[in-house]
Amino acid sequence: MRNQPHSQWQVIDAAAERREDAWSLDKQVELRTWLLGGLAVVVVAVIAVRLGDLKINHPPDYLANAHPVTIKTEPIPAVDGRIYSSDGQLLAYDHQHFNVAVHYRWLEEPPHPLWLKEQARKQQRKRAEDDQLSLDEAKELALKSRDALWRRLRKTGNLTAEEFETRRAEIQERVERIAEAVDRRQQERLAAEEQDHQQRFELSSLRSWSQLWELVKSELTEPPARDRDPIVIKEELDFHTLIEDVPTAVVAEIEAHPTDFPGVRVSPSTTRIYPRGSLASHVIGLRSSVREDQIRERKAELPDIDPLAYSAGDRQGRFGVERSYNSTLRGLPGAQEVRIGRQGDILDVKPIRTGRSGNHLILSLHSQLQSLAESLLDEVVSPEPSLIPPLPKGDEKPEDMEPQGGCILVMNVFSGEIVAAASAPRPDLVQLAEGSADYWKQMNDDKRGPLLSRITQVLLAPGSTYKPVAAIALCESEGIPRTLFNCRGFLDTPKSHRCAIFQSAGVGHGEIGLIEALSSSCNVYFFDAARRLGPAKLESWSHRLGFGRPTGIDLPFEQSGHVPTPKDNGPDGKYEWYAGDTLGLAIGQSYLTVTPLQMLAMTAAVANGGDLIVPRVVSRIAVGEPEADGVSEDIVPAVKARNLNIDPETLDVIRAGLEQTVSGANGTGHRTVHTSRVSIAGKTGSAQTGLNRPPHAWFAGYAPADQPRYAFVVMIEYGGGGGETAGPLARKMVEGLLDLGLLDSGNAPLAAGE
Repeated sequence: MRNQPHSQWQVIDAAAERREDAWSLDKQVELRTWLLGGLAVVVVAVIAVRLGDLKINHPPDYLANAHPVTIKTEPIPAVDGRIYSSDGQLLAYDHQHFNVAVHYRWLEEPPHPLWLKEQARKQQRKRAEDDQLSLDEAKELALKSRDALWRRLRKTGNLTAEEFETRRAEIQERVERIAEAVDRRQQERLAAEEQDHQQRFELSSLRSWSQLWELVKSELTEPPARDRDPIVIKEELDFHTLIEDVPTAVVAEIEAHPTDFPGVRVSPSTTRIYPRGSLASHVIGLRSSVREDQIRERKAELPDIDPLAYSAGDRQGRFGVERSYNSTLRGLPGAQEVRIGRQGDILDVKPIRTGRSGNHLILSLHSQLQSLAESLLDEVVSPEPSLIPPLPKGDEKPEDMEPQGGCILVMNVFSGEIVAAASAPRPDLVQLAEGSADYWKQMNDDKRGPLLSRITQVLLAPGSTYKPVAAIALCESEGIPRTLFNCRGFLDTPKSHRCAIFQSAGVGHGEIGLIEALSSSCNVYFFDAARRLGPAKLESWSHRLGFGRPTGIDLPFEQSGHVPTPKDNGPDGKYEWYAGDTLGLAIGQSYLTVTPLQMLAMTAAVANGGDLIVPRVVSRIAVGEPEADGVSEDIVPAVKARNLNIDPETLDVIRAGLEQTVSGANGTGHRTVHTSRVSIAGKTGSAQTGLNRPPHAWFAGYAPADQPRYAFVVMIEYGGGGGETAGPLARKMVEGLLDLGLLDSGNAPLAAGE
């Protein structure tokens, strides 16, 4: 530089001086000015080009920040499949309807300041330049526009001003409650963070260079504490249902005049309807909404893709076939991308996925036979619990004690199709679907357990209906008994292991064989047989005949029951085993517990020649409308039956004993079950319950006796004697089969699977 200081004694090279003069910008002021000006022009030009590019090619990206747009992916509800009975009665279906939803900002009172300001600006933009409104005037006009919308909504929904205000206030109260909870959690989090920061970096606690370094780094890199950002929750930027199930004319009105209904949208929805109320409620089941926590759990299990596309608010089956066939019934919802403006205006709707309806189920249940079974149960089962709490041991049985529950099952002995499955008490699906808190509490407070299915979930001792199992074990182990047995009325002593006839009349059955022991329900005969057989063979045949494990029916939550064995008395055993337990097992007592469905499968195996079949309640799956011509239907194949390899002569003897139970003059079911219209075979049972409570009443049988087609089981909890209580219901059910044409009174042979 020319003003650089130089020593006066410095010898300056003349050539170097000339070179400096030639290239020094300090001496060429004009050139230097042009260079700096050119550099400034280049910088300004680059900025201008970039601004032009942003203005021309990228305005949406930046306008989006100036005017935020919410992009939501919304499901389009699909219709779930229907459920029909075998005789064509509609048991469950989806009712499609439309709801009117309004953006929260259009319902908020007082209005949000930013929303009101934006609406005022819109009003100003509508006016001509020479007729501009002041901001206050525009706000007043915006509020009048909102009031006009409210009047249209009241007229649309046929609501009074009070009804509209109640619904609007409920929505606002709910959203404000959510916002307060979020705000409270944020305050707690910030307070905890601040406290933690102070504890970490108190000067008095700095004891090392690393802690000092952490303090310096925190002060330099972390933003200073400031006031909390205002809370805006998603519910404040969303639409809320205000009017449900509006007519299609209302939908057309709103969609045809969108400018008259700002911040309003019509959304399709479905409601699950159960038109028959409590009919077969345990079999049909219930569909109800999925909670958000369940959706999160499902996404954790299926991180890639959910094949059923569940979202919060969708329905899934809770019990019955609604649950076991949930994936079949569920319609796949569609999806659409919705762009919503800051003030609730829908800017764009773009479809993403096309939905499809669910498939339909045709049950094997016959609605008229099912109705008959339920009406029969309702005649004998107490409408209110009367055994709660249980009677203390030694107390007398009250005279007005009534049965607490019951079950009636009817099944095709070849196909396994259940044509009637009644359980009492039972819930009303209409009230369950409505989600009434009072009704739900009523169901849960009822100690009889109306929500539990007596078909598959309630475990009871079967009593004498279990004697065919002991008879099969006896015949298959020792051969058909050829000699008669002398029943004295008791086994060893008159004080224990007695027959019912001895307890009532003081006599025994005398000389009897196996057929008579079954028909007259001789306990002593089977006590003696069990003593010879031992528990192992009784246990083995019990398991082979399906006890102690689920039958495999297409209903959820089926219980296994329990077949007691001496192993239960081991170190980890649940029960204490005595020699008398072997005798009790032979007559369906001891610690034995079964479901009525297991008894039905065993009875059907005796009737059909020794095949243990898997019961089922769904016979067909249909795509489209089942009543339409050319509808695609898939028959649900029956699970292959398991042949028990029982000697045919054994089955002949057992069936003879069961037939004589009803047809024989001394049979325990003759007086109450026998009918001249058709031959019936079966076994009565009275399972002792203890605590001076009445026994459980059972009857298990099949009809016709000589050409079996249907097996049936009747169980009444605390019903008393099986012949007296369960027997009449069994006879009426068989007569119902005849009256409905499901059974041929002529006993014509029927092919397996009909």
